[in-house]
Amino acid sequence: MNLLTRCFFVVLLAFACMAAFAQTSQKSIEGKVLSEESMQPADAATVRLLRHPDSTLIATTISDVNGFFEFRDIKPGKYFIAINKVGYNRFYTLQYVVADGTGKIKTPDVKLVPLNYQLKEVKVTAKKNFIEVRPDKTVINVEKSIVSAGNNMLDVLRNAPGIKVSGEEVLYKGGQKALIAINGKVTQLTGEQLAELLKSYNSSMVSSVELIANPSAKYDAAGGGLINIVLKKNRDLGWRIGVVQAASVGENYRFTSTVNLNYRAKKVNLFGSYVFTASEVPRFWDVDRLITIGQNTSDYKMRYKGTTRLKNYTFNTGADWTVSPKQNIGFIVHGYATPADIDKRNTTNIAYNGVPDSVITTNSGIDRNIYNLNYNLNYKGTFGSDDQHVLSADLDYSDYDRRSDENLRNDFFNPAGTQVRDPLFFQVTSPADINVYSGKIDYTRVLSKESSVEAGIKLSKVNSDNRIDFNEQVDGSYQLVPNLTDHFVYKERIEAGYINYNTKIGSTDVSAGLRAEQTHADRTSFNPNRRADTSYFNLFPSIQLIRGVGDEHQFTLSYNRRIARPNYQDLNPFVAYIDPYAFSTGNPFLKPQYVNYFELADTYLIKFKAALSFSVTNDFYTTIYEQNNATGVYTTTKSNVANRHVYGLEITTPFDITPWWQINNYIELSHSRYFYKDAGAVNKHAYDFLIQMNQAFSITEKFKAEVNANYETPTYFGIKNYREQYYFSAGLSHVIMRDQGTIRLAMSDIFNTQIDRYDTRFLNLNMRGREKPGTRFVTVTFSYRFGNNSLKAARKRTGGSGDEVSRMGGSTNDN
Repeated sequence: MNLLTRCFFVVLLAFACMAAFAQTSQKSIEGKVLSEESMQPADAATVRLLRHPDSTLIATTISDVNGFFEFRDIKPGKYFIAINKVGYNRFYTLQYVVADGTGKIKTPDVKLVPLNYQLKEVKVTAKKNFIEVRPDKTVINVEKSIVSAGNNMLDVLRNAPGIKVSGEEVLYKGGQKALIAINGKVTQLTGEQLAELLKSYNSSMVSSVELIANPSAKYDAAGGGLINIVLKKNRDLGWRIGVVQAASVGENYRFTSTVNLNYRAKKVNLFGSYVFTASEVPRFWDVDRLITIGQNTSDYKMRYKGTTRLKNYTFNTGADWTVSPKQNIGFIVHGYATPADIDKRNTTNIAYNGVPDSVITTNSGIDRNIYNLNYNLNYKGTFGSDDQHVLSADLDYSDYDRRSDENLRNDFFNPAGTQVRDPLFFQVTSPADINVYSGKIDYTRVLSKESSVEAGIKLSKVNSDNRIDFNEQVDGSYQLVPNLTDHFVYKERIEAGYINYNTKIGSTDVSAGLRAEQTHADRTSFNPNRRADTSYFNLFPSIQLIRGVGDEHQFTLSYNRRIARPNYQDLNPFVAYIDPYAFSTGNPFLKPQYVNYFELADTYLIKFKAALSFSVTNDFYTTIYEQNNATGVYTTTKSNVANRHVYGLEITTPFDITPWWQINNYIELSHSRYFYKDAGAVNKHAYDFLIQMNQAFSITEKFKAEVNANYETPTYFGIKNYREQYYFSAGLSHVIMRDQGTIRLAMSDIFNTQIDRYDTRFLNLNMRGREKPGTRFVTVTFSYRFGNNSLKAARKRTGGSGDEVSRMGGSTNDN
């Protein structure tokens, strides 16, 4: 590792020396636009200068009769250019870096590609494709989706290309936990809490989702790629109010009410939102297990139904103050309260050698309340005559409080339905308190017209205190069950620093970074008295090369190393009770997994993309089942079971079939290999093929339709063989009320086929499972906006508590 570090810094030094030869002159960008079919100048093309990476519009011009365009007196920064002309496909250039001393930048001639249809009417309109592919990321324009209307962001992500939602985990890039950000600010939640956060964001609040496979060293090393949710922007001075009402019926019901407010004066920007959600959604879970000992076989059939009645009250408020033209400070307070009533009904039928033996019913009622408050104080300033220095800082604090009370009843019957013993009663109380403190400082220095360096430090601290009191009714009073009662304390501190260097060598854009993280973790379970005190240091390098070949292709070669730390509740050894033969629990000795990810991609015409990838995951952890053959009890938990290799191919192909019919296709083909750590486990390999198709129809200017289709072949993940899965969704939308309102009607999972069906033969297991959440809903959404419809957005922030609070989520083994 020392050799790797030395080599990395030698490369950085070499880049810095090359950058020192930059020349100084007037800062401008100029170029020429041609039409591909005739190679003649394309006059009257609209040319826009946009800031990278947030696409803020800086300036607009029109190409002259010779196809020439020019932007002058440009401030230092990163930019790219968008060019469009009626009858031609939109064109995006590569990134250009303007710095102190930058002279005239001349772009290669741009050749506009004609559309594949004849225009009947000339009408200039702003149009976004549902999917936009770029060399460094893929952008999903959520606001273009009718089917997404009225849904929360967790449901929206279920249908995003390359993303899988398993339970309450958001997986990306070969089934790795994704790093989630809102407007570039990494969230502090995963698992149950991340799911609640994503549910609090209605799709009407979101402009786009950015999928970044190779995030720079600036971001936490946790997660398999970055998913950045970009909220809608506002542009000018004044006020704006947006209201969205959505109601869904189908598998029970969902209702969402959202209010967004923005006010911007010359130096002050105030913003706030409030979301209320009420829902009742079922979950079905069937498990069949066979246990064979000698000539005897036991058969356990579990049929579970859980119904969650949930209310969610979410608020987000804050302010930005422009202290000077180059300095801003701000604060954000975000929080939610989630009272939930969970009703669980389970029946287990037991047979021996094919003969019915007994029936156990378990009924449970859970009263759960979750409160979460997050505070952020931030600063950003630019310095120097040409703004070549940028300094930002964030302080974050998060308080998570969970209270859960459960009453359980077990009844025991013979095959004829006669009760054979007295019921068994339990009371379970399980409070949890988690506090996260975080601070970080980031600095950017523009070195030349093509080079810049970023550096920063971060310190975070986590205290997680969890208790469970498991009481059994004995002779009319409740007494603690010692082996199920526990107190678990988890403490963690992470110290991190990074450096990231961006430059251009010839026609190749280079971004290279290194992040260092020192982790101290102390896990203590008091009953029994167990302690795991771990400390580890890791380096996380990343590099990305982007090279344009001709005017059509942009090749990207990237590599990064990342870590996936367990959720705090996945470490919690508390027992969740399903029935006398089925439990779930955390694993206090679960280790983080490490991922090395390589990708080679070709982006064609800033529209089509194909990518080859290879990843190696060491200490891969997943949900497993530990079964005691003698007692028949099995326990769901997380374990580091294998090293995993994945070879992948991804293809994104959007097509304009006609002016009114667009199709976006996403195809993913992968081959996975599992090298298990347990000597008794047989290594596995499997193929997976996934296709997602989105079709959009512009029936009239104001009346539109959409149809989505998803299909995945049978595959293997973790320790499970999954059967094929397919589902369809569709929707209609109509603009009303002088274009200020929109009404949408959508139906998700039309044929109710979105089901996880699997089986496993891992070690001593012989089981089949079927899991079905409530997914089929008919949703009606009404949105209306009034006030100034072009307010400027609140300043983007990347607060420092990122990965830590993100792991507050409940264990994926919760029931």
